[in-house]
Amino acid sequence: MLNYPFIIVIKLYRFFLSPFFYKSCKFHPSCSLYALDCYKNFNVIKATYKTLWRIFRCNPWFDTGGIDNISEEENK
Repeated sequence: MLNYPFIIVIKLYRFFLSPFFYKSCKFHPSCSLYALDCYKNFNVIKATYKTLWRIFRCNPWFDTGGIDNISEEENK
């Protein structure tokens, strides 16, 4: 499956790099958990699109944050 390399990279990031950053995520779940959910539930193209869109919105100008789970109807 094409998603496995992305999942491994995200898990490595969460284990090795994430602890060094200030916990400033304004979304729940965090962007890395959101990306893991996307790559576990969608094909690589859709998961990459959704992950990049989430990271793009995670800045002070475009979104106020909040709860942003992957929608259940998209999983089916």
